[in-house]
Amino acid sequence: MVKEFYKENINQKLVIVDNSNTGYLKDNLLLINNEIEYIISENKGYGHGNNLVIKKYEGQAKYFLIMNPDIFIKFEDLVKLLNYADKISEFGIIMPKIIFPDGELQYVCKLFPNPFNLFVRRFLGNTPLAQKMDYEYELRFTNYEKEMIVPVLSGSFMLCDYGKLIKENGFDSIFFMYMEDVDLSRRMYKHGNYFYPEISVIHKHNKESYRSLKMVFIHILSAIKYFNKWNWFSDKERKEINKKIIKSYKKGNV
Repeated sequence: MVKEFYKENINQKLVIVDNSNTGYLKDNLLLINNEIEYIISENKGYGHGNNLVIKKYEGQAKYFLIMNPDIFIKFEDLVKLLNYADKISEFGIIMPKIIFPDGELQYVCKLFPNPFNLFVRRFLGNTPLAQKMDYEYELRFTNYEKEMIVPVLSGSFMLCDYGKLIKENGFDSIFFMYMEDVDLSRRMYKHGNYFYPEISVIHKHNKESYRSLKMVFIHILSAIKYFNKWNWFSDKERKEINKKIIKSYKKGNV
């Protein structure tokens, strides 16, 4: 992906944050391109690592792309995404279609969660109740075929308007891992969170929190922090926005 990123000059700056605090990637990356910004950091979480770069380059760029290391995107699709961002002009976050390596669609467009959503998804797995809930919660009824304004987009790949990202103070550092993208999406939603399905990226998503008890605990802790911040059950804004999204898109107004 790093080689692809530097295939042509699109006035870009690639910054890699190494949260392992070891610097083991540095020499190999410099062999690819000596203009790569390489930051070694102790692991204070996904949001903290991104905030280091967000603050460092404040005022020096138009867009800020947040991307997991297990994401793969073609250069021409990246250019197309940037052109789309220029076209719509005013937005908070843009996310393309995200797929697994085998081509299966990842349902990463979501409504604002309530505590019941997360409980059912975490502990009831592929039960009929969970599947019925996800049909609306993950906006599956839209088939992910058209452009949409979406409450929550995945933190694995977010193209952000840099000015709006700074205005919202980047990621909230209370989240070590998980829910930081939901929280950022919620704050950026008022600026416009767009799903753009004309291009797709590959994400080798491992769902680590479903295989590790430690990650399960971290995920639950992050969810508690999120609902403490945004309200557990009497979140009027969440209810109104979710209702509006479902009503609009089920009528085909996408």
